[in-house]
Amino acid sequence: MSGISALAFVTSSPHKHREAEAILGLALERVSVDLPEIQSLDVVEVAREKARAAFDLLERPILVEDTSLELAALGGFPGPLVRWLLEAAGPGAIARMLDGFADRRAQARCAALAWDGTREWLGVGEVSGTIAREAAGDSGFGWDIVFVPDWGGGRSYAEMTPAEKNARSHRALALAALHRELDR
Repeated sequence: MSGISALAFVTSSPHKHREAEAILGLALERVSVDLPEIQSLDVVEVAREKARAAFDLLERPILVEDTSLELAALGGFPGPLVRWLLEAAGPGAIARMLDGFADRRAQARCAALAWDGTREWLGVGEVSGTIAREAAGDSGFGWDIVFVPDWGGGRSYAEMTPAEKNARSHRALALAALHRELDR
């Protein structure tokens, strides 16, 4: 990573921290701070605002990421607001929300962003899939139990090994793209 010598990964999630380290093959210092999160359906905009807020607070190069789960039947909702839906109703609610809809297609997106106070490095990853009718699997976290990637052979992220998920997930694609940008 020639772009930045050291990054603080700003996340309250130990799960995201473990995934990011496994995907990047790097040890990342995890810094857990409560950041304001703008209400936007644009995952890149949310990540940019988080990065600037984290840098202002820590005054050092940072890495943030934000995810979005976009349901086709609901016009892209909940998008980056999925965190709040999970907190309020749990991942099973995502599957139940689509009962009565024929279209269960979904896009998982991730924006990984590094910021040094002057320059931004951005990686975005997208995975197409569907929302399962019922939660399945006991691996992963968040909405992994209901998201079935098109490449997953009918299995949810939570039914995969961490290595299998981390090889092709939306977060893996975003972090790989970010890593390429940092190497420039």
